[in-house]
Amino acid sequence: MSDDRKIIFLRTDADGLANSTGEVLVVLELSRREIETGNIASALERLMVMTDTKQNALRFQECLLLNVTGYDDDPRELAEVPEVRRFMGALIQQWPHWMWFLARDSGAIPLLMSLLCKVQITRIDDMVGMAILDREELNAKMNDLLERGEAMFRAFEISTALSQASAISARAELNMP
Repeated sequence: MSDDRKIIFLRTDADGLANSTGEVLVVLELSRREIETGNIASALERLMVMTDTKQNALRFQECLLLNVTGYDDDPRELAEVPEVRRFMGALIQQWPHWMWFLARDSGAIPLLMSLLCKVQITRIDDMVGMAILDREELNAKMNDLLERGEAMFRAFEISTALSQASAISARAELNMP
């Protein structure tokens, strides 16, 4: 049996995303320029589209990926770049809904948490590994995001069952109870 669905990639701004229809995988592209200038406005505008209506909140659930550009020639991992960590910290303070929207089984949740928590980078030959150093810090950051994200569930009357299932799957991405 063949699957006749077309895969469509759409590169757009916040208005284009708001007006798009159908299934979508949202890639939040963050450029080195916006990161180094600390300008979260454009990223925040794009993220706000996903939370401006109940329909969008449900439509974009677990559809968000992060793509940080401009650091390919930098030998550091993103979690080692102070500007990236500051940018994401500022963005998260303004928009806490990451655990509802980040795609599962994609590495997006571990990446986000590595930018928020203290990590240890291990390099062996061409391989790089990363470990979050403090599980209590990880738990506190995760709880902060989940608790602040609850406002959206209340505003849109999204069921507790749905919000809890999302939190459980987000925690599972990090092997957290």
